[in-house]
This record gives sequence, structure tokens and C-alpha cells, in this order.
Amino acid sequence: MKKILTGLFLLINFSCFSQTVKELEHELSFFKSEEKRGNKKNIAFKLLEIDSLNESAINYLVEVYGRNNQKDSIVILFDRLIKENPKSPQPYLIRARERNAHFAGLNYTQQIKYLKEAYKLDSVNVEAIYSLGKLYYELFIKEYKSDKGKTNLDYYSTNAIKYFSTLCNQNEEHKETLKFPLIQLASYNRDLDKKQLYESYKIQSSYFPISAFVDLPNDWQINYSVNVIDFVSDSEFKVSGVESALFHINWYARHLDALDEPVLSDSLPTKVFRFTWLRTFHNPIVIGLENNNDSIILYWKVCDGAGGYEPGKIIENKNKILTKKEWDDFVVNVNSINFWNLPTTQSGILGTDGAQWILEGKKLGKYHVVDRWSGGTIENICLKLLELTNIKIKKDDIY
Repeated sequence: MKKILTGLFLLINFSCFSQTVKELEHELSFFKSEEKRGNKKNIAFKLLEIDSLNESAINYLVEVYGRNNQKDSIVILFDRLIKENPKSPQPYLIRARERNAHFAGLNYTQQIKYLKEAYKLDSVNVEAIYSLGKLYYELFIKEYKSDKGKTNLDYYSTNAIKYFSTLCNQNEEHKETLKFPLIQLASYNRDLDKKQLYESYKIQSSYFPISAFVDLPNDWQINYSVNVIDFVSDSEFKVSGVESALFHINWYARHLDALDEPVLSDSLPTKVFRFTWLRTFHNPIVIGLENNNDSIILYWKVCDGAGGYEPGKIIENKNKILTKKEWDDFVVNVNSINFWNLPTTQSGILGTDGAQWILEGKKLGKYHVVDRWSGGTIENICLKLLELTNIKIKKDDIY
């Protein structure tokens, strides 16, 4: 009995501790229009008393000090964090992050210095290794675009490859994303063998192939002014580099996972169309249409969360049998919009709220995905799938 009571006591104390941190973090993040930025430093310091590496508190203080031009206070803060956590890479990592580096006025050299300190403390730390590779890569791109002498290109290229390759060797899943800068850097170095090696990376670690969501200029492999990680088109309102692709894929994958959906592999015999509907303020919905040797099944699932937030749990999971004619009619509609040749993403159409409409198609030997904000080209055929279900959606909730 004593052991049970002791365990219960620890559980209660842990819950209270977690709740206190959560409440303080919420209070710190909640900004009233009449209050001045920096009025909540006492809350940030309370958080640091409970958790000496609380990132919400550190980020808040760095921003306040940075906006008030108190960069010495940022130095003092991180000196304290390093002293209190001498074996942790976190103070160095937090200090080197882009947002904090901006407020602290750090340059590339200083960021790299702190990241190398983190790397010394933890040689397998993914954030440290990736950030080092990315900073050297950005320096490579920046110098290549500069009108000044390009004397450091080889140095930056070598170091970017070093850290990106380290990460790929550490975990093969990183090959999926890092192949893009590695191919480009190998092209610059005229290293055909390495370029072919990087091009051979065929990893897919999530629901979608990242190559479908990365939309780069045709000459990206030999155009060393193109930042493939953070690419932003100058002529179109579009962000379509590797990190943007990862953001969308991870967002969609989180909802598909909650909806208990499989990855659609082009090697499976079943023909499938799947519509994932992520409306910002409404329940996530997935509708699948499967053809297994002309046995047609329509299924749909709904979660109780919201498409722009957390997915929640499944609250509806139903299916029904359709006729071969209904399948054929849908395929005609799909082909009428040239679905299999549509680009996965679309230029110039973005929104903060609204909905993502993601339509996937799979047949033997072929897979394709089209992602549109608020429907676009695929709206009508996705709504046809919706009509085949028993889901009732108000007209005003279709967006």
C-alpha cells in the first residue's frame, strides 16, 4: 500500500507541476492589446525557476531584450543557462535558432560557433547537425549570389555536404529531404559519382513523397543561386522549397494518422482515390473510393478536431458498396480535369484560413497527389465523392 500511495503522491505532484508550467506558458503567450511587451518578464523568470531550459520563457526574454536593444541582457541570460546546464546542448541550440539569433544580432559565424558547441556536447543531435549544414549551405548560396569575390564557395560547400551527409548516415530518412541540397552541391563540385549517389536516394518516410511537394525551377541543380531548402519564387507568390514541403506533409500526415489511414503505395493492386479535407475550423474528413477487382467500396471517416489545429479522435467511420458504373463515372470526372498530369501544388494561391483539399490517386504502377487551397481545380470531383457519402455539410461550411 505504501508503494501505491507514494506513486500516487508523485503522480499528483507531477500533474500539478505540469499544470503550473502549462498555465504559466499560456499566460506568457496571451497578449492583451493594452499591455506593453516585456511586462511579463516575471512570469518568464518563474518558468525558468521551474524549468531552467523552458523555451517559451527563453524566447520571450530574448525577444523583449532584443526589441529594447538590451543585447547585453541576452548574453547574461545565456551565460546563466550554460552555467546551470553545463552538459546540455540546449542553451547553445536555442541561442543559435534563427529567431533568437535575429533578436540577439548574431551573424552566421556566431551562430555556427554556438552550434558547434552543441555538437561537441551531443554529436548525434539532429538539430545541431542539420542547422550547421543549413547555415553553411546558406552561406554558399549567399556568396554565389554576391557580386564580390567567391573565395569561400568551396569551403562552404564542403562543410554543408559534411553535415548533411552525417545526418543521412545517421538516419536514412533524412536522405529524402537532404538529397536536394546534396545534388546541387555535388553539381557545383562536378562530382558526378556523388551526384548519382544522391539521386539514387528513394526514401519515402511519410504519407506523401516529398518530391511531389517540392516545386523548384527546372535548372535548380546547376543554378547555385536557388536555395532549395527555403525557395521562394520571385515571379509567383509561392514558397515551395524543402522545408515548406515538409511543413505541409507533416501537417497532412498528422491528420491522416489520426484518421487511421494507410500510406497509398503504387505497388498495391487496389485502385484508390482518397480525398482529405482539412478545413481550418471544422472536423477533418477523409473519403476513400477503392476498386479491388471491380468490387467497389466507398468509406469515410471524421475526427472531432479541426483541420487547422489538432485532429482529435475518430467520431465517424462508415462505408458502403458502390456499383461499377459509379466507379466508372467518377473516373470519367477525374480524367476530365487531367488529374494525373496536374501539378501537385499551385502557384499564387495561398491563404491563412480556409481549407486544404488533397486528392490522391493510385493505380498499379502510378501514384499522384494534388493539393489545392479551397478546392480549386479538384473541387467539383471532391464534392462528388462527398455526395456519395452520408455526410451532411452545410453550404456555408464548404470552403
